[in-house]
Amino acid sequence: MTAKSRPHRHNSQAIRVGDVLSRLLQKRGWSRGGEHREVFTAWSEVVPKTIGQRTRAVSFRNGRLIVVVESAPLMQELQCFRQTEFLSLLNNYLVARGQQVIVRQLEFKRS
Repeated sequence: MTAKSRPHRHNSQAIRVGDVLSRLLQKRGWSRGGEHREVFTAWSEVVPKTIGQRTRAVSFRNGRLIVVVESAPLMQELQCFRQTEFLSLLNNYLVARGQQVIVRQLEFKRS
């Protein structure tokens, strides 16, 4: 019998390998989703409440955290005067909680 003439076998209870790996990575805390949650939580914890109410962390990839800001004046303040401060606070927060992730860059975008 050749590969073409073999009967197709389908196991209705089979689980896709990708699903198994995804669950394993999440369970072990190795998934990107865990990194995102930790970094987003760090942002909400380290920024002052007045800034946190007007910003939202929306993406974290390759060490870059993207934060949406509701107003142009606030975005200017964050980019020019507070970026280095918040970057340091974020990484200190993450290290103190035993996280292995590092935020290397903050990017602010207008909502």
